[in-house]
Amino acid sequence: MNANRLRYTIIGCALLLAGCTPDPNSAPRDDGYASSETCAGCHETQADLWKNSHHDLAIQVATPLAALGDFENSEFTHHGVTSRFYRTGEQLLVETDGMDGKLTSFPVRYTFGVFPLQQYLLELPNGKIQALSIAWDSRPETDGGQRWFHVYGDDPIDHTDVLHWTKPSQNWETMCADCHSTNLTSNYVLAEDRFETSWSELNVGCEACHGPGQKHVQWAQRPGDQPAMGLDPHFDESQNVGWMPNSETGTSARSIPRTTNKELNACAGCHSRRARIAEGNHPATPFLNNYRPALIDPPSYHADGQILDEVYVWGSFKQSKMHAAGVTCSDCHDPHSLQLRAPQEQVCLQCHAADRFATIDHQMHEQATVNCIDCHMPPTNYMQIDARNDHSFRIPRPALTLAHGTPNACNDCHTDKDAGWAVQALNQRDMLATANWTNSFALTLNSDRSAMQQAYQLSIDEAIPAIIRASALRRLQLADSDDARSMLDKLAKDKDPLIRWAAAQSLEVSDPKLAAYIGPRLLTDPARIVRIATANALGNIDPVLLPPGHYADMKSAQDEYVASQLVNNERAEPHVNIANMERLQNRFDAAERGYLTALQVNPSFVPAYVNLADLYREWEREPDADAILRQGLQILPGNGSLHHSLGLSLIRQERMDDALAELRIAAASEEATPRYAIVHALALNSTGQTEAALKVLGSALDRFGADPQLQQAYREFSAQL
Repeated sequence: MNANRLRYTIIGCALLLAGCTPDPNSAPRDDGYASSETCAGCHETQADLWKNSHHDLAIQVATPLAALGDFENSEFTHHGVTSRFYRTGEQLLVETDGMDGKLTSFPVRYTFGVFPLQQYLLELPNGKIQALSIAWDSRPETDGGQRWFHVYGDDPIDHTDVLHWTKPSQNWETMCADCHSTNLTSNYVLAEDRFETSWSELNVGCEACHGPGQKHVQWAQRPGDQPAMGLDPHFDESQNVGWMPNSETGTSARSIPRTTNKELNACAGCHSRRARIAEGNHPATPFLNNYRPALIDPPSYHADGQILDEVYVWGSFKQSKMHAAGVTCSDCHDPHSLQLRAPQEQVCLQCHAADRFATIDHQMHEQATVNCIDCHMPPTNYMQIDARNDHSFRIPRPALTLAHGTPNACNDCHTDKDAGWAVQALNQRDMLATANWTNSFALTLNSDRSAMQQAYQLSIDEAIPAIIRASALRRLQLADSDDARSMLDKLAKDKDPLIRWAAAQSLEVSDPKLAAYIGPRLLTDPARIVRIATANALGNIDPVLLPPGHYADMKSAQDEYVASQLVNNERAEPHVNIANMERLQNRFDAAERGYLTALQVNPSFVPAYVNLADLYREWEREPDADAILRQGLQILPGNGSLHHSLGLSLIRQERMDDALAELRIAAASEEATPRYAIVHALALNSTGQTEAALKVLGSALDRFGADPQLQQAYREFSAQL
């Protein structure tokens, strides 16, 4: 798949202004929020820093003053569709292809973001606000800016594409709103497919990070009546803290170890790739009680943990030595202006001695040509022009490029050289990076026994970042053994909820007896994300395996799982997830309703078709399975997953010629996996076409590489010949 088509999620910011001021003329608000205007009365310095920051301008009512784009009857053409940007008085409008592909004029409701690009939000029926995929490049003209462009580049995205601006993947309420506004609730009415969105402030105001401010106002009126000045959270992690230089290492250390995660917890809700699992966005609520973050897995990350898709900051920062040393976001970024504490590499030299690191010997370049960020925080462009820096602060490792195809900062600049040259250059200067977990972590993606051993060792190694341990642990498929029980016994008690969550997830693919042994104790874990993952994992095992006395805990966790899914009930995914749980518990009617609801919400959601067809297979309703898959192919012609499932259905209907045609399309499709090729080859072989089956497997090996199952199938068919 073209990199531009990796699923993109527009998520904004959250780290803001301090305090509030009492206003005797303002009426109390029922939600406990006071407004940034109220806060600015006492906190003028912070308010001035925040004014015109990316948080302040995260979203604005669309006016000619707020819009940076050219709305003076300008045009932009993308794959035969010419969109026009114009205005009628103060009203901004866009004429572009709508839901039916026809040119239609839409009023612009809001501007979205400010730099290096600005998007525009248009309204569809039922209160749906959508992010237009044509954006304005707000960089200076000398940098290639001041132009309209498409955020998916040259990809031909028309009104039938799941990435078209009218589709659910571009819905503001679902994908963007809670991070670009304050105290926002989308209020989706499923029965009417309608949003009734509300917020305290349209943009990212003080209380997006500091929480509801009314109690602080009350404290300001009568100091002493409220703990922590009425603030929740109270950001005190840096109070009385200094960074003490170490002359031997050249690196400073915190004078007082950081023992809480208040600041990172507040920032992570928006600065992470995540899904919501609870209503509300209170910055004092533990992150893993509100959100399910993406762990370090492809296609979001490279095999060694470097950023690949748009994952924002939290996942990479959690991998870093900076995080382990107690660094927080505000050590480098001003929390109100959002600017760096110092220009470029100077922010690094706050803690890393210049006479050790800002030298030609360390940098291997003339000092004027490179800085710390170039090598240790290489950027990746998203939406064509939006460069985001990797916050794992890693050492360049070109040897991993040779072993796993991962990028390295050396060749990011030296594009005329290869990774072998970079390895030699580092070796000549005795600058080869010391061994760490990255190579072992990349090896866990292999499909062999040694990969599982690597994952096992990483999971139990407390010296490496918790997010890497959790990501490795989730890849394990454990048999029921004394060693596995002992390991999970320990990990289920780990102080980091990421580890306990990964342990719960590993139970989904492990021996049911092991799941029944470990799972019950995780049903009452303090972290919501652990409880709901455990409920999901235990949902498909025989209840007789569970120890007596856990029914109430199991029921409570399952109810919580369903509630966590329905937080996002405007999307198809949660309805499929709930239907899957209903199906595992033999509630087939409820499962069917769930899959059909998912298709009602998003008729382009492939897993709903595939799962519903498989449910019909279980019911021995093969004609219904056939019909629902063909319905999906009318909307998504050529989709490999649908063709594959239809091929299997046709085999069950004993229509082998038709099945082979469908399996051939699936194996050659963009969505194909090694399994699709193996199934196609097996079907060919079953009809005596062993040579054709070998050709299919040979092509798949060329495409997918040395997949063990492909290799095994190729050997077996070769032996038959």
